[in-house]
Amino acid sequence: MDASSGLTARRWTILASSVVSFFAVGATFFAIPPLVPELVLRYGLSQFRVGLLMGAISAPAILLSIPLGLGVDRWRPRASGLAGLLLMGAGALAFAVAPSYSVLLVARLVFGVGGLMMNLLLARLISEAFHGRELSLAMGIFNAVYPASMIAVFTLHPWLLAHLGWRNELVALAGLVALAIPLHLAAVPPANDHRPARTGPAPPLPRPTLPLVALAVSWMLFFGAFASVFTFAPQWAGGGSRGLLVVTAVTWMSLLLNPAVGHLIDRTGNPTAWGVTGQLILAAALAGMALGWLPPLPAMLLVGLAAASVPTAAYSLPARLVPATQVGFAFGFITAFSNLGTLAGPAAAGALLDAGRGWPVTWLILAAIAALGAIALVPTRGKMTT
Repeated sequence: MDASSGLTARRWTILASSVVSFFAVGATFFAIPPLVPELVLRYGLSQFRVGLLMGAISAPAILLSIPLGLGVDRWRPRASGLAGLLLMGAGALAFAVAPSYSVLLVARLVFGVGGLMMNLLLARLISEAFHGRELSLAMGIFNAVYPASMIAVFTLHPWLLAHLGWRNELVALAGLVALAIPLHLAAVPPANDHRPARTGPAPPLPRPTLPLVALAVSWMLFFGAFASVFTFAPQWAGGGSRGLLVVTAVTWMSLLLNPAVGHLIDRTGNPTAWGVTGQLILAAALAGMALGWLPPLPAMLLVGLAAASVPTAAYSLPARLVPATQVGFAFGFITAFSNLGTLAGPAAAGALLDAGRGWPVTWLILAAIAALGAIALVPTRGKMTT
């Protein structure tokens, strides 16, 4: 059995392990919005600093996504996955005990490096294990993990805060990483650590094609708008537990529809159309919020519909746009751009709110960004590799 067929035979085990690891990434990413009142009280944060803290977890990806993407094309997945999970654990624990805002930022950065390694590795492993067979369905399941983590964090936060306190709540989230480590080692045991280390000089850096650049720019614009919604929509929707509950409608829609969208993409073979449609739905929802046409719950349901389409489509495209040997690089390339959007979007939205621009102007600018993301994705409909 060759390396590729060995991965294919273990594809569902790999996907199951990936789900747990990615859940740990998502739960820590979404820990900030429910904790905003506690963090503002404890550290005296402005809205800009809250947005920066939310996006800081994505900052390492701006510089490291491409080199780490190239690395996961070459490194042994068992060892690189273990390294990523250990960094995640260290960052999560440091955040839980941070005595100052600067330590909070550093902890988010450390976690971000580990989370980035896992994101790239898991996307690459799933692309290889499911290549040519149920790939979009697998990516739909994989992307459903992120909304599931948000639902869990937002729903359980009031109980955890009341019974554990906010610091111990963060320690509990760090425990998810401890659970993910043995599952990863079981999914990729030494005998199946199939990618031998290469010797000799490294191959030349792959050159991104126009469709890959288009995907990266679209992915950046989507996350600039989408991450801002998650950061500030709970306040717009009324704040407190009610605001958090309303925003979880986004994730319920995404959780329930992601696998179905993946299955439909496999059947239609046109992820670009699904991605463009999702971006336009997001733009329409934000415009409706800006103009006062949409109450919070319908607005969040539309955002959730976009969240079910765009990530699954985007994660299905790299394996179609580049040769199999460059999939890690492709994911690294688009992740650098998406994390730039995740870092800049909430910080810019927070700055607009601090400047007194209000919700209508903020949502309308984000709607324009989402619409530009739809336009940017169109060139990915060109010739694809198989």
